[in-house]
Amino acid sequence: MNKNELRKISAQFRRISAQFLSMESEEEFNYLIDLMDFIDNNPVLIDYVTKCKKQVFDIEKAISDKGNWRPLVLPAGTEQVISFVYQLLDYCRLNPNKFRGLIFNYSSSKTYSEKYQAFTRKTVAPFINYLLSYLEVCLIDAENATTNDKASNTKIFLSYCSKDAPIADIVDTKLQELLSPHGIYISRDERDVMYRESFSAFMNSIDDHDFVVMIVSDSYLKSKACMYEVLETMKSRKYENKILFIILSDDDRKYYSKINNNFLVGANVYDVSGRIAYAQYWEQEKTRLEKLIADIPNSLNKIEPIKELKIISKILLDIDEFTSMLADRKGIPFQKMLESNFKPIIDVLTSQSSLRV
Repeated sequence: MNKNELRKISAQFRRISAQFLSMESEEEFNYLIDLMDFIDNNPVLIDYVTKCKKQVFDIEKAISDKGNWRPLVLPAGTEQVISFVYQLLDYCRLNPNKFRGLIFNYSSSKTYSEKYQAFTRKTVAPFINYLLSYLEVCLIDAENATTNDKASNTKIFLSYCSKDAPIADIVDTKLQELLSPHGIYISRDERDVMYRESFSAFMNSIDDHDFVVMIVSDSYLKSKACMYEVLETMKSRKYENKILFIILSDDDRKYYSKINNNFLVGANVYDVSGRIAYAQYWEQEKTRLEKLIADIPNSLNKIEPIKELKIISKILLDIDEFTSMLADRKGIPFQKMLESNFKPIIDVLTSQSSLRV
């Protein structure tokens, strides 16, 4: 199998597994079927899973032995984890009611979606990440490289706030579908932060990417993690040429579920009062943290909060420049981007990719 075929498999698997991991509705069984069918019908993945199956696990016993509100204990070793979780998911596929019962007893969280997230994060995510790593190794080792392989180093960083995951899912899925044939890879935190890997290290890798696609919302501009990403990107002297903006408006609320009327979606950057409000927000955050630090009696316990304060101080210094740049560059609204099938972004990325060939 050549590299282009492996890229397509990897992109499809990332999309399907991301849907399963981030499910918030009560359609988890349908996503489970999609995930397992994809693995079973893909020779690369199912051959590897079969190779790892050196032991038949008693899944019913593993579930019955698990205490309420506690996760299953995964076996040690990559192949063991792959074998155990595949057999677990296969068991769940054949027993839908027991699948739901397993999730319900997985954590003491109050909502079903939180219980589901605990299940996927603690049990399924390691399995998926190991399979993704295997696909990456296959890609590296693949023969019969084509001309497009020269563009395989093109990497896009998808920057967004977790509160805007419904929009990020749409952007991620469409960009992978449209860009994978060009050998362009999309990095996203929830699938590219490997099991036990540092999330900070992932964010620090932004400078290693060719472009950053930013989904800018009200939540994004008030998120310390997202604004930290912006600061990392802005370290590059050519950062302006690396950033592609998708600006959200309140009209995009229809893509969200279970949000209250107080939840703001749109990024108010085209009005000077809006830009001032974001600067005031970070000024208030800085003042609040300074007061909290002042009340800590032990100096050693102040070390980490002071690090946080330094980050917020940097954000405060740069927030006005960043929001002004957004206003000047007129980022394309999400709805228009969706209607055009992301043509403005695709045109930029594919043209730059072809220049590397």
